[in-house]
Amino acid sequence: MNLRFTVFVFFCCFGLWFEPAQAQAGYKVTEGNKLDPQTYRGYLLYRNWCARCHGTFAQGLAGPNLANSLNQASKEEFMQVLFKGKKGRTGIMPGFQDNPQIVNGREQLYSYLRARADNAIGPVMPEQGPK
Repeated sequence: MNLRFTVFVFFCCFGLWFEPAQAQAGYKVTEGNKLDPQTYRGYLLYRNWCARCHGTFAQGLAGPNLANSLNQASKEEFMQVLFKGKKGRTGIMPGFQDNPQIVNGREQLYSYLRARADNAIGPVMPEQGPK
């Protein structure tokens, strides 16, 4: 058995084969704005509950730029702020721990914002891609 084949088998068997960043992040974007169904659900939640303060593309308005925030905070920190809220320089973000739509869709919301933070979606309105 040659060395290349041995290394290939090792990586395949132990799950160390590298995936694209979007596969690791839990979202899939095609054609620049078409989202997988779960990430699209996150977009709908964002549009309904977050965009009025954080902007259409998460670029920030009264609330901070969430794409930048996700690049500075861990997923756990994001979830804590999402549920408990946070007092900022320009106001107070309410906690959403009592909102069943947000609680049930928190992973989808995070995937959508992660796609924005990773620049996988440009400054365009997302669409639902193929299922």
